[in-house]
Amino acid sequence: MSASKWDYEVAVIGGGSAGFAAARTAAAKGLKTALVEGAEQMGGLCILRGCMPTKALLYASEVMHLARHSNTWGIRAEEVSFNFKQVMARKNAMIQDFADYRVKQLHQGKFKLVRARARFTGPHTLALDNGGQLTAAHFVICTGSTHAPCPIPQLQELGCMNSDTALELTQLPRSLIVLGGGAVALEFAQFFARFGVRVTMIQRSAHVLQGFDTDAAEVLETVFRREGIKLYTGTKLTDARRLGEGKQVTFEHEGKPVRVHADEVFYALGRLPLIAGLGLEHAGVQVEHSRIVTDQR
Repeated sequence: MSASKWDYEVAVIGGGSAGFAAARTAAAKGLKTALVEGAEQMGGLCILRGCMPTKALLYASEVMHLARHSNTWGIRAEEVSFNFKQVMARKNAMIQDFADYRVKQLHQGKFKLVRARARFTGPHTLALDNGGQLTAAHFVICTGSTHAPCPIPQLQELGCMNSDTALELTQLPRSLIVLGGGAVALEFAQFFARFGVRVTMIQRSAHVLQGFDTDAAEVLETVFRREGIKLYTGTKLTDARRLGEGKQVTFEHEGKPVRVHADEVFYALGRLPLIAGLGLEHAGVQVEHSRIVTDQR
């Protein structure tokens, strides 16, 4: 059936960085395009809770690190201190500016912006939570990701900080256990450590950044340990519980149980596609292990 039979030639679900780029590109090619975004706050993960806020905080921590080691360049900084509330306020102001600009782009794009949550009811049809319906010849799914589930139930019961909640902190913990060794875990571990938090990292695989070149991973591990981060690799989580006013995580390391206690636990054990509730089965989209099955393209 020709594209003219549908409301749109292309409908993009999700208005984050990928969704905006997809809608803008399709519209620029002359295709009648809609972008469907149901989140209360527009901007997407990268702007609101991902790349941009974390890089703002990482830069602040780098400035702290350079100031503390300024004698390397022959510069004397007698006393280096910080105001964490001001650090976070600067991050918030920057992100608000980015988000406002993205909202403006979404409203002024050469595509139709539809503010609603959507789910497939057929291969070419979306039901919208505002009571409407939208049809399209082609769909682009850009709904982002969410935190992977906890590997042991005790972690869920414990209540952990994650990359979303960490961005809303008003004061730093004195000590922190970071679960994971991917990019998110590494970024936040170094950020907290450079602001004086005692950080312990617990990674399942033999190296941080599993799947990346081991030579690069070893360099990162050396730097992190030099900066005072205690790092365990090749571990298996076995328990997590509250202990006094803090939290304790137990894991196996080199065949022995190890217990680590800290004020807070930061959970960074991966992310999964945010596709629950999209009704992909009605569109004929195959899903395996919470991921959309794709071809080689």
